[in-house]
Amino acid sequence: MFDKILQFFVKLLPKPLKKLYDKFEELIIYIYYGLLTTILNLIVQGVAQALLNPLPIKGLTIPNLLTWDAAAVKTTIATAIAWTVAVIFAFYVNKKYVFKSVTQSGKQFWYELWTFVSARIASLFMEMVIMNIGAHFYSSDGETVDNHLMYWIFKFTAQVVVTLANYFFSKLVVFKKKKEITAKEAE
Repeated sequence: MFDKILQFFVKLLPKPLKKLYDKFEELIIYIYYGLLTTILNLIVQGVAQALLNPLPIKGLTIPNLLTWDAAAVKTTIATAIAWTVAVIFAFYVNKKYVFKSVTQSGKQFWYELWTFVSARIASLFMEMVIMNIGAHFYSSDGETVDNHLMYWIFKFTAQVVVTLANYFFSKLVVFKKKKEITAKEAE
């Protein structure tokens, strides 16, 4: 469905813009699906945070390591839920529409899935670090998010950092074309 929407708008482009689209097609499609993934992530994050805010969730302390107040714990849970939904969606659209990866074997599929999820786990930790640094700026009582502007500033910042990291890892490692892999292995 989303690919048909994109193709509809591509057909409407004037010739000079169509040539530009053809030249940077993969990157443009990645950005398009990245925006859809980000929107999905933001919606799920907002819903999860709204559901978690009123719950009596306690903070977490690991002696000599870290202390998270209740707002940080709730933010971490909401971020993890949003991340999981976004990763499932992103793997599907990246494999099928962005990098057009066709797997020839179960081994190749599991390699793509494993490396994709591994990269996303690394970017999840990047996002959680950014969001938990932000928790000190958007929660005055340590219990709830009360500065929504700061919350969303940190969330959008996290999304930009994560999107850039994910693109490069997907392009260079996860969905590397078979001939590129074979050439590298031959060296």
